[in-house]
Amino acid sequence: MIWAIGDIHGMFDPLKRLMLILQRRHYSEQAKTHPEINRIDKLIFLGDYVDYGPSSKEVIDYIMALPFEKVFLLGNHDDLLLQFVENGDMIKRFGNVWFRGSGGQRTVSSFFPQANYPDHVEDIKREEFPLETVYLDFFKNLQVSHTEQIGSRQLAFVHGLPNQKIPLDEQLSLKNYDDFHAWYSQNNVWIEDTLIWNRQEPEKRFGDYILVHGHIPTPKLKHIWRNIHGYDPDLEMPFLKFETPADEPDRVKFYQHFSHCVYTADIDQLIAVNADTGAVYGNRLTAVGFYEEGLEKGRIHVYQAATNKGYRMAEELTSLEIECSS
Repeated sequence: MIWAIGDIHGMFDPLKRLMLILQRRHYSEQAKTHPEINRIDKLIFLGDYVDYGPSSKEVIDYIMALPFEKVFLLGNHDDLLLQFVENGDMIKRFGNVWFRGSGGQRTVSSFFPQANYPDHVEDIKREEFPLETVYLDFFKNLQVSHTEQIGSRQLAFVHGLPNQKIPLDEQLSLKNYDDFHAWYSQNNVWIEDTLIWNRQEPEKRFGDYILVHGHIPTPKLKHIWRNIHGYDPDLEMPFLKFETPADEPDRVKFYQHFSHCVYTADIDQLIAVNADTGAVYGNRLTAVGFYEEGLEKGRIHVYQAATNKGYRMAEELTSLEIECSS
């Protein structure tokens, strides 16, 4: 099973609970008889490890140490951290946007507890955030995207949404932070229209790919997208976006048992799976699982961990997010 885990945002305790659920299955007796739905073959983290929540450093330490094959994707908040550290173009143009509603103060305080910056402080200097090499290397080497061929299905894992006006292969060919920033600068693409930042509602499938992404917290979907197929954000479940707007009652079915849920969906019409169920808003942290036989039958497995406490309000929209959704 390949597992994709949504936006963590410094929420260390729910991350540990979620991984405990997955690891119990991986090491269980059932994994010997049914490895396809119990074994952890790969973990794909969809970005945004930092900001808002209180424990960004602990999150990074924990996921780096996990004893499984891992893929770490670059999220927009990880991008903001690097832009601050490297005095990137958005910092030069707009000032310290990382500390202007994006939660950077809590990340700095997580790495340097003696700082304990209040959320309203904006005049933090780069010298006050001297990241150790191991952490700087972690962020600099985050992948922009990742693709998997699972049976007859192609899946593309990204943080946000690719720009449907730009060839998909061109966007999926980008490697890391440096590659990404060189590309969008050279091609004069506004950063919020890139696959790390973009939230625009897709109207069609991304070529042959099913997209698996985060970045768009499901509690906010009804505020920024027109057609969410009758989805109820209060369920705190992953959102499945389909190509046609028809709301057939059997488009998605799911069986739920405690923290485990199995979707049965119309895979041929499926555009994307959104795994950001808003953990930082007090909703659940989510892992979505894919394997060959399951995809052929339209099945997507979901495991979740409760967070119990949120660090943002669902109504909050930073200026960047408002621009992105308009």
